Amino acid sequence: MKELFKSYKIPIILGGCALVAVILTVILLTGGFSSAYGLYVSSAYGTVSVTNSDNVTASTAGYQLTEGDIITVGANSSCTLAYKGGKNSENNYIVIGPDSQVLVMSNFDGKKDGELFLRNGTVIANFAEKDHSSVIFRTADSSVTTADSVAKIAYYTNEFMSYTDLHTFMGTSQIQLYDQLGNPVNSAEMQIEKKWGRVVSESGPSFEALNLDIDLNELTAFDLKTLITIANIVGEKFPYTPAELKAVYDTKADDSSGISVEEQPSETVTVTEPVDTSDTIQTAEPIVTTNPPPTETTLPGQTTTKPKTSAASTTAASTSSATANQSNVYHFVSIIIDGEETIQEVPHGGNAEKPADPQIEGLTFIGWDNSFENITEDRIITAMFDEALVTDNSNNNDDTDINFNVVHNVTVVIGDKSTVIQVEHGQSANLPETINVEGYAFKGWDKDYSNITEDITITAILERNVFKVTFVIENDTFVVDVNYGETAYPPYIPTYDSQGNAFTGWDKNVGNITADTTITALFKDDNYHTVTFIIDGQFYTAKVEHGGTVEPPFWPAKNASGQTFLFWDTSLENITSDVTITAYFG
Repeated sequence: MKELFKSYKIPIILGGCALVAVILTVILLTGGFSSAYGLYVSSAYGTVSVTNSDNVTASTAGYQLTEGDIITVGANSSCTLAYKGGKNSENNYIVIGPDSQVLVMSNFDGKKDGELFLRNGTVIANFAEKDHSSVIFRTADSSVTTADSVAKIAYYTNEFMSYTDLHTFMGTSQIQLYDQLGNPVNSAEMQIEKKWGRVVSESGPSFEALNLDIDLNELTAFDLKTLITIANIVGEKFPYTPAELKAVYDTKADDSSGISVEEQPSETVTVTEPVDTSDTIQTAEPIVTTNPPPTETTLPGQTTTKPKTSAASTTAASTSSATANQSNVYHFVSIIIDGEETIQEVPHGGNAEKPADPQIEGLTFIGWDNSFENITEDRIITAMFDEALVTDNSNNNDDTDINFNVVHNVTVVIGDKSTVIQVEHGQSANLPETINVEGYAFKGWDKDYSNITEDITITAILERNVFKVTFVIENDTFVVDVNYGETAYPPYIPTYDSQGNAFTGWDKNVGNITADTTITALFKDDNYHTVTFIIDGQFYTAKVEHGGTVEPPFWPAKNASGQTFLFWDTSLENITSDVTITAYFG
């Protein structure tokens, strides 16, 4: 055997290397090393299509998106995306609402932020957990960051105006305005938790509203349903309780702009004909297909048996397209209690088995967010909880539940800094009536802190101080508004003044503006003169320093009539004023 190996040692080694290369090639072609990273369509309900840059429609569930893809969501439909990376949370995801269209602007690699362009409609981005990389949403007039927050971004157009709405439900969001050429306008503004704002684009992008209180009643049933799911995932740090959201949702049961709890479509995905790249959503007759999600990942909308998964991340493989006889059709009902999930298989039209009311220490069970009856599609049912009350039984004559010796954590946020103080139940938080933050004007606190009954986040409302910067360019003045500490940008940068003197700079620093300032353009002291050359009826101009020699644009040989160039009618030397010099031919 040794002799055989010696004789064929080199062929054996080369053959082994070739085998390893083949194995590596197969792994790479099948995405074995990196296919888990990227932006995925993790689930789709109703009419959803993905059209790539080659105008080929792809099946949606489990599809990895690339730059140039267009996601189109029809009426009474929705689509869930997950950005999966090495350090990204599987509980973070994006929900695209009904009648919406999103363009993928980046090749998401799981390592850095990517960008999606919302052409119309709404998205709700749940990035409550810290991620290595996040998603930036662009519209025609602005961009919104979503890291460490829960936010709704909407873009609408009509025959009169177009506008972007931003609702920040949790955390803070940055919104930057852009003009029609894609250039930033002013500086990004911060929108804080439980506030909303609007950007309008009638005569250039501007804030019509910023940091106003959110009215939950103005949200659609689809929005509220999505937020209930997020509230259950995020837990007590989410600023709205599931019960609070459910109470508003119940008033929206017949809201046609959202998907009701009882009528939410199943995992069956409807793929439409390829859409074009215009702003118009295709309305071609849908072709119904079924697309079970891949089993290699645990993205939102896919079947999983792991505990503590997203409430939006659980559906089983799709059933086949609807047939005339449903007697042998079964649906999967996912029941989620405090992040733990169980799945029941229920015949079409039957009832799921309702578990006993769950008992969770420190929480009060307040009901289920969906019905256990008449199961006609795959369904997710989540237990809703609120903070429990501690019962004081020392007085049997009073049946009222009271909090006894309960201390709540109050998170106080001022700018980009936060601190936690403890306040006894029913007492007032010890917060100052005014605070001094350099560069900002304090406008108050965003919540009442006189009667603390739960863990709460209270944020200082800060408005950046704005200063007037007056640019003086010769006899013209231009005034711009600049935020504290930022750079003042002139309306334009001159090249020469009216006397031909070259621009040399500004008399003050245009950066770090901290007060009202006047900034004047400076020009070189030496005079410049304009020389106009007339050559065969054509005019040419040149600049020359006072007393200098001017160089003509070219030396002509003949004119259009064939005459030979003879001379210039004025000397090219010692130019001391604006002058016209004509070429003579003969």
